Amino acid sequence: MEGGRFRLWYLILVPAILVAAGILGFYTFRSSREYTQLGDETIAQSLLSVAQQRVERIERFIVIADGTVFRLVDPNDSSTVDSVWLPQAEAQTPSVRSVLLLSPDGEIIQWASREDKRTRRAFLRTFRQQLLESLDLDSPEPYVLRHVHVYGDDDRGGYLLSYRAFDTSSGQLTYIVAVHDTQHIVDEVLPRMFGSDASTQVYNIVDESNQLVFGPDLSDVGVYTVDHRFPTTLDGWRLQVAPRQAALLQAQGRSRMRGEATLPLMSFAIILLSAIFFIYAAEKERRLNELKSELMANVSHELKTPLSVVRMFADMLRSNRVPSEERRMEYLDIICRESERLTSLIDNVLDFSALEGGKGPYRLKQGDLGEAVSRALEAFHYRSEQDGVEIRLESSDELPPVLIDQEAIALAIINLLDNALKYGGQTPIELALTGKRKFVDVAVRDHGPGIPADSLRRVFERFYRGPDSSSTRGSGIGLSLVQHIAQAHGGRAWAKNAPGGGAVVGFSIPVAAI
Repeated sequence: MEGGRFRLWYLILVPAILVAAGILGFYTFRSSREYTQLGDETIAQSLLSVAQQRVERIERFIVIADGTVFRLVDPNDSSTVDSVWLPQAEAQTPSVRSVLLLSPDGEIIQWASREDKRTRRAFLRTFRQQLLESLDLDSPEPYVLRHVHVYGDDDRGGYLLSYRAFDTSSGQLTYIVAVHDTQHIVDEVLPRMFGSDASTQVYNIVDESNQLVFGPDLSDVGVYTVDHRFPTTLDGWRLQVAPRQAALLQAQGRSRMRGEATLPLMSFAIILLSAIFFIYAAEKERRLNELKSELMANVSHELKTPLSVVRMFADMLRSNRVPSEERRMEYLDIICRESERLTSLIDNVLDFSALEGGKGPYRLKQGDLGEAVSRALEAFHYRSEQDGVEIRLESSDELPPVLIDQEAIALAIINLLDNALKYGGQTPIELALTGKRKFVDVAVRDHGPGIPADSLRRVFERFYRGPDSSSTRGSGIGLSLVQHIAQAHGGRAWAKNAPGGGAVVGFSIPVAAI
């Protein structure tokens, strides 16, 4: 039946994969031909137009800031630099760091800066020693707005100075100079301007020595890069623009013939990978079936042993073949203990069956985690007492409220205790409840050999049993149920090796919102 089902899947999916490979090859070939037909000249013209528009936009931003400065500063009243422009500078002209009023012979009439005191002193010294001489104060057209981009010795992006002459009431010319912060333009203005086009074009700006100022390196894009200089403002800087798919276009142009030849190889690779996937899926299904068969064998063995013990001692009690009252109580204890084992095993199998069926049998309501722990300890009492194993309970004074299914949490704790009992031998078992800000941890520690490193990630897998567990009874579903119960409560299960030996296995569930 299973083999026929797999053959049916093969008959349906393999032709579908072949058709998909053919469609993929067709569209890949067509796309390659379309990209090859793109003309380099058309691309370059389009990119150049984009570059010119972006340069004009940046320069317009600078010119608008200059106009705002000239509007706020009155050349007839030098105090407006401090009283009018400076209070509004950050909001109105964020890229302008300093404003100066100059006489035609270069004397500073008044100036103000948004920088700190130390930076202001350094700028003033730099302005007098290096920047002032770059201003053309003897121009025959002093009323025309001019820009000078000068590199100083103490900055990264240079100084961008915008200046223009104004008439005063005394008949003298006064120059208003706005000093722009080029680093602010690079860090704040350019990302905003280019962010909307990031999906289609890639931009950068380089200086006169071809050093990168803004954006990514485009040196590997080749013929698909165009640049445009800043004509009036940022002298020496160039805006470079390339299509985001430039590298793809260039690679396709070089290897279109080679790409067409690889299409059959791509189809074969897809088919091969698909075949490997189906083989893997079939092998996984086969292995899962083997594990289920092993589960049934283990469960049958687990059921057979306690049932045989219960029946034997029940027959002895019924036939009055008990030598003493003390021995009678011992037989009853054995029957109770084996019954608890049966109950635990059957609960595990039923819950596992519900898990396999995709059902969610848990009813969560606000409750006391300590009560669920008490129920688990009470149910596990016979087994721990009979095996002579001490269970030590450590709990925080006040545990936060949680949303739990009491029976499911008790079952999870019983499975943790059972796991610790099987692998810890006669050593004590430590059960710890720890309340945290968002979670409550339930951890069970044994003092056995610990968990091998390669098994730590697999202990919660269905049917998984460690490499050294062949002599240890169990079905391989206990910890899987612990993980399922923890996840159903919005938490998680975890396992680790404890310092000093032994293993700690537990789960965390979230604190209930109050």
